[in-house]
Amino acid sequence: MTRSIRLRIIVVLIPTLALFWLLSTFFIYKTLHESITEQLDNFLIHKSELLLSLAAEQSIENTESMNPSSLFELLPGELRINNRSDSPIAFQMWIKESGLFVHSNNAPFAPMSNVELGFSDVLLRGDPWRVFSQVSKDGRYKIQVGSQVNATQLISKTFSLSVLVLGTGLTLMVAFIMWFNVDGNLKPLGRLAAEIRKRRTTDLHRLDDEYTPIEIRPIQHALNTLFIRLKTAFDTERRFTADAAHELRTPLAALKTHAEVALQAKEDEEKQQALRQVVRGVNRSTRLVEQLLTLARLDPETGLKKARRFDLFIVAETVIGDEAPIAIEKDIEIGLSGTRGKFIRGDYDAIAVLVRNLTDNAIRYTPEKGSVEVNIGRKDDRVLFSVGDSGPGIPPAEREKVFKRFYRQLGTKATGSGLGLSIVGRIADLHHLDIKLSTSHLGGLQVDVWFPAVDSEEQE
Repeated sequence: MTRSIRLRIIVVLIPTLALFWLLSTFFIYKTLHESITEQLDNFLIHKSELLLSLAAEQSIENTESMNPSSLFELLPGELRINNRSDSPIAFQMWIKESGLFVHSNNAPFAPMSNVELGFSDVLLRGDPWRVFSQVSKDGRYKIQVGSQVNATQLISKTFSLSVLVLGTGLTLMVAFIMWFNVDGNLKPLGRLAAEIRKRRTTDLHRLDDEYTPIEIRPIQHALNTLFIRLKTAFDTERRFTADAAHELRTPLAALKTHAEVALQAKEDEEKQQALRQVVRGVNRSTRLVEQLLTLARLDPETGLKKARRFDLFIVAETVIGDEAPIAIEKDIEIGLSGTRGKFIRGDYDAIAVLVRNLTDNAIRYTPEKGSVEVNIGRKDDRVLFSVGDSGPGIPPAEREKVFKRFYRQLGTKATGSGLGLSIVGRIADLHHLDIKLSTSHLGGLQVDVWFPAVDSEEQE
């Protein structure tokens, strides 16, 4: 298939027009031929009736006393004028008692057709003729009037050939016009390509479609949509990079300070204390980097992998098992209520991150000897995952802010980067989940996340 739009248009147009004119010529020939044949048949019928009327008026009783030439003078003008050997019209009058009585010069002496009544197609002297035969009511007179078929075909073919020649000329003219007209109509595409080509990589403003043809606007609108998405992605990346650099600067500076203290310490206890601070700083930086990488993977549209069905309760069991050492270290009582069989559909790894961040966030912000409760339940066609703690909670006025990146509530003593709930919010958006913050019955924060339920029997 050719890649040229102009050639593709011509390749499609020329055969289509040619086929159209061929079919038109065929139907014109067929219609015209049938119309001329019908008129000719009516002519033959009419002349046959005239000859019968003439025979009846002359009351031919004795053919021997009747002069055929005198009868010929009484014939209709069309038959008398065409009485030539090369005339396309021929006729015969037969009388039952005596045979052939009068005929045209181009008619044979034998009957033109063996059909007694009606139309027939015969060959006379090698040429096709159409003959109409008619007999008088008393059966005495038989009239046969014929016409050459070639004459009607010649008229039809001549007219159809004229139509075909005209159609061929028009087809070639249209092809010529289209060949040079397509270039002019495709110039807006060239201008659009030139405008995009001269842009810088940072120039993502929308393309102006005021003078763009309607046919090209879908491409232009798609490009504008792409520019908007790219601009959003670039802005997000720049903001994320700036925020991440700012957030990493503090723990890295602290690591450097503690390392310098360890190097300069003279006492083992002082050195050990500094090294423990270094380990804590490394752990905090590691967690921060992990959260940054998780958030970065969730930002692109391809952040979600193929969704599948799984049991949310099992995910919560696994996460709480991983978080249990942290809770034990702080002497926090952590519990899980609900039962297995709470199936949802989504990205397993992303949902595991959501459950882990909410659980970890509750443990970190809950003071020592506090409580954290995780519940998995189902109501109607939704599955609920909720985490409540006995920590300080979040005032209602600040609950919407906690989903922003690097936001941390003032006055909290827990370590963190402020990315946990931001990641949770992003995962919830990607899965179209409902998430609500409220006050737990334990006195701290409660986070409720609603998932669309999936039946356990549903096929993958």
